Amino acid sequence: MKIGIYSGSFNPVHVGHIALADYLVNHGIVDEVWLIRSPQNPLKPAAGLMSNEARLEMLRLAAIGHKNLKISTVEDDLPVPNYTITTLRTLQAQHPEHEFHLIVGADNWLIFHQWKDWDAILRDFHLIVYPRPGYEMPIVATESFPTVRVVDAPQYDISSTQIRERLAQGQSLAGWVDSKVEQYLRNDTK
Repeated sequence: MKIGIYSGSFNPVHVGHIALADYLVNHGIVDEVWLIRSPQNPLKPAAGLMSNEARLEMLRLAAIGHKNLKISTVEDDLPVPNYTITTLRTLQAQHPEHEFHLIVGADNWLIFHQWKDWDAILRDFHLIVYPRPGYEMPIVATESFPTVRVVDAPQYDISSTQIRERLAQGQSLAGWVDSKVEQYLRNDTK
Protein backbone atom coordinates (compact mmCIF):
# COMPACT_ATOMS: atom_id res chain seq x y z
CA MET A 1 0.00 0.00 0.00
CA LYS A 2 1.00 3.60 -0.57
CA ILE A 3 0.94 5.32 2.80
CA GLY A 4 0.99 9.10 3.09
CA ILE A 5 2.84 10.29 6.17
CA TYR A 6 1.41 13.57 7.39
CA SER A 7 3.39 14.63 10.40
CA GLY A 8 3.07 17.88 12.28
CA SER A 9 2.43 19.67 15.52
CA PHE A 10 -1.35 19.69 14.90
CA ASN A 11 -1.61 22.39 17.55
CA PRO A 12 -4.59 21.91 17.01
CA VAL A 13 -5.60 19.85 13.99
CA HIS A 14 -7.94 21.80 11.72
CA VAL A 15 -10.27 21.17 8.78
CA GLY A 16 -7.52 21.98 6.27
CA HIS A 17 -5.35 19.14 7.59
CA ILE A 18 -8.15 16.61 7.29
CA ALA A 19 -9.34 17.91 3.90
CA LEU A 20 -5.83 17.55 2.47
CA ALA A 21 -5.53 13.99 3.78
CA ASP A 22 -8.95 13.11 2.32
CA TYR A 23 -8.00 14.73 -1.01
CA LEU A 24 -4.85 12.61 -1.31
CA VAL A 25 -6.78 9.40 -0.63
CA ASN A 26 -9.83 10.29 -2.74
CA HIS A 27 -7.65 11.17 -5.73
CA GLY A 28 -5.71 7.89 -5.55
CA ILE A 29 -2.40 9.55 -4.71
CA VAL A 30 -2.09 7.35 -1.60
CA ASP A 31 -4.18 4.52 -0.17
CA GLU A 32 -4.09 5.77 3.42
CA VAL A 33 -2.80 8.79 5.30
CA TRP A 34 -1.18 8.23 8.66
CA LEU A 35 -1.41 11.34 10.83
CA ILE A 36 1.53 11.66 13.21
CA ARG A 37 1.48 14.22 16.00
CA SER A 38 5.10 15.25 16.48
CA PRO A 39 6.03 15.72 20.14
CA GLN A 40 8.37 18.59 19.17
CA ASN A 41 9.38 19.85 15.74
CA PRO A 42 13.13 20.64 15.90
CA LEU A 43 12.59 23.63 13.59
CA LYS A 44 9.81 25.21 15.71
CA PRO A 45 9.76 26.66 19.24
CA ALA A 46 8.06 24.63 21.97
CA ALA A 47 6.36 27.70 23.48
CA GLY A 48 2.56 27.54 23.17
CA LEU A 49 2.53 23.86 22.29
CA MET A 50 -0.48 22.02 23.73
CA SER A 51 0.24 18.75 25.53
CA ASN A 52 1.08 15.67 23.48
CA GLU A 53 -2.00 13.94 24.90
CA ALA A 54 -4.37 16.77 23.96
CA ARG A 55 -3.03 17.04 20.41
CA LEU A 56 -3.25 13.26 19.96
CA GLU A 57 -6.83 13.14 21.27
CA MET A 58 -7.87 15.94 18.89
CA LEU A 59 -6.33 14.02 15.97
CA ARG A 60 -8.34 10.95 16.97
CA LEU A 61 -11.53 12.99 17.16
CA ALA A 62 -10.90 14.68 13.78
CA ALA A 63 -10.23 11.34 12.06
CA ILE A 64 -13.55 9.78 13.13
CA GLY A 65 -15.54 8.89 10.02
CA HIS A 66 -12.53 9.07 7.70
CA LYS A 67 -11.83 5.38 7.08
CA ASN A 68 -8.51 5.87 5.27
CA LEU A 69 -7.02 8.15 7.90
CA LYS A 70 -5.05 6.47 10.67
CA ILE A 71 -3.31 7.87 13.72
CA SER A 72 0.26 6.78 14.39
CA THR A 73 2.15 7.35 17.63
CA VAL A 74 5.46 6.11 16.21
CA GLU A 75 7.27 9.30 17.23
CA ASP A 76 6.31 8.87 20.88
CA ASP A 77 8.98 6.15 21.20
CA LEU A 78 11.70 8.04 19.34
CA PRO A 79 14.29 10.34 20.93
CA VAL A 80 13.55 14.09 21.14
CA PRO A 81 14.30 16.03 19.11
CA ASN A 82 13.17 13.59 16.47
CA TYR A 83 13.90 13.98 12.80
CA THR A 84 11.67 12.95 9.92
CA ILE A 85 14.29 10.61 8.49
CA THR A 86 14.23 8.62 11.75
CA THR A 87 10.43 8.42 11.66
CA LEU A 88 10.42 7.24 8.06
CA ARG A 89 13.15 4.64 8.63
CA THR A 90 11.37 3.37 11.74
CA LEU A 91 8.08 3.03 9.84
CA GLN A 92 9.80 1.28 6.93
CA ALA A 93 11.42 -1.21 9.32
CA GLN A 94 8.09 -1.84 11.08
CA HIS A 95 6.06 -2.03 7.84
CA PRO A 96 8.31 -3.18 4.97
CA GLU A 97 5.21 -4.08 2.94
CA HIS A 98 4.27 -0.40 2.53
CA GLU A 99 5.61 2.41 0.35
CA PHE A 100 5.87 5.64 2.34
CA HIS A 101 5.13 9.09 0.90
CA LEU A 102 6.01 12.06 3.09
CA ILE A 103 3.47 14.91 2.78
CA VAL A 104 4.85 18.45 3.04
CA GLY A 105 3.58 21.90 2.19
CA ALA A 106 5.18 24.23 -0.34
CA ASP A 107 6.54 26.24 2.61
CA ASN A 108 8.50 23.22 3.85
CA TRP A 109 9.70 22.33 0.36
CA LEU A 110 11.40 25.75 0.23
CA ILE A 111 13.46 24.88 3.32
CA PHE A 112 13.67 21.13 2.74
CA HIS A 113 17.44 21.37 2.29
CA GLN A 114 17.60 22.39 6.00
CA TRP A 115 16.05 19.12 7.13
CA LYS A 116 18.33 16.49 8.60
CA ASP A 117 19.32 13.98 5.90
CA TRP A 118 16.96 15.60 3.38
CA ASP A 119 18.84 13.96 0.53
CA ALA A 120 18.31 10.50 2.08
CA ILE A 121 14.58 11.23 2.38
CA LEU A 122 14.45 12.07 -1.33
CA ARG A 123 16.54 9.02 -2.22
CA ASP A 124 14.76 6.43 -0.07
CA PHE A 125 11.16 7.70 0.14
CA HIS A 126 8.57 9.57 -1.88
CA LEU A 127 7.59 13.18 -1.26
CA ILE A 128 4.22 14.81 -1.92
CA VAL A 129 4.28 18.62 -2.00
CA TYR A 130 0.95 20.45 -1.63
CA PRO A 131 0.13 24.17 -2.02
CA ARG A 132 0.09 26.55 0.93
CA PRO A 133 -1.47 30.03 0.89
CA GLY A 134 1.20 32.66 0.36
CA TYR A 135 3.75 30.29 -1.16
CA GLU A 136 4.32 29.69 -4.84
CA MET A 137 4.03 26.10 -5.90
CA PRO A 138 7.43 24.79 -6.85
CA ILE A 139 8.31 23.52 -10.26
CA VAL A 140 10.17 20.32 -9.52
CA ALA A 141 12.36 18.81 -12.20
CA THR A 142 11.45 15.13 -12.25
CA GLU A 143 14.88 14.26 -13.64
CA SER A 144 16.53 15.74 -10.54
CA PHE A 145 13.84 14.69 -8.06
CA PRO A 146 12.04 11.60 -9.41
CA THR A 147 10.50 10.78 -6.01
CA VAL A 148 8.82 14.19 -5.64
CA ARG A 149 5.23 14.74 -6.71
CA VAL A 150 3.60 18.16 -6.66
CA VAL A 151 -0.18 17.99 -6.22
CA ASP A 152 -2.73 20.68 -6.92
CA ALA A 153 -4.76 20.12 -3.76
CA PRO A 154 -7.28 22.70 -2.52
CA GLN A 155 -5.86 25.35 -0.21
CA TYR A 156 -7.29 26.31 3.15
CA ASP A 157 -6.22 29.64 4.57
CA ILE A 158 -6.37 28.37 8.14
CA SER A 159 -3.61 28.15 10.69
CA SER A 160 -3.45 26.56 14.10
CA THR A 161 -2.16 29.89 15.44
CA GLN A 162 -5.34 31.63 14.26
CA ILE A 163 -7.45 28.93 15.88
CA ARG A 164 -5.67 29.35 19.22
CA GLU A 165 -6.20 33.12 19.00
CA ARG A 166 -9.91 32.70 18.20
CA LEU A 167 -10.27 30.26 21.09
CA ALA A 168 -8.59 32.71 23.50
CA GLN A 169 -10.95 35.46 22.35
CA GLY A 170 -14.02 33.23 22.80
CA GLN A 171 -14.84 33.29 19.07
CA SER A 172 -16.54 30.45 17.22
CA LEU A 173 -14.33 27.82 15.65
CA ALA A 174 -17.07 26.55 13.30
CA GLY A 175 -15.57 25.94 9.89
CA TRP A 176 -12.07 25.97 11.36
CA VAL A 177 -12.02 22.69 13.28
CA ASP A 178 -14.24 19.62 13.49
CA SER A 179 -17.08 20.16 15.97
CA LYS A 180 -15.73 17.37 18.20
CA VAL A 181 -12.34 19.09 18.28
CA GLU A 182 -13.95 22.42 19.16
CA GLN A 183 -15.87 20.79 22.01
CA TYR A 184 -12.62 19.20 23.25
CA LEU A 185 -10.78 22.55 23.05
CA ARG A 186 -13.53 24.38 24.91
CA ASN A 187 -13.69 21.73 27.66
CA ASP A 188 -9.88 21.52 27.90
CA THR A 189 -9.47 25.26 28.45
CA LYS A 190 -12.06 25.54 31.26
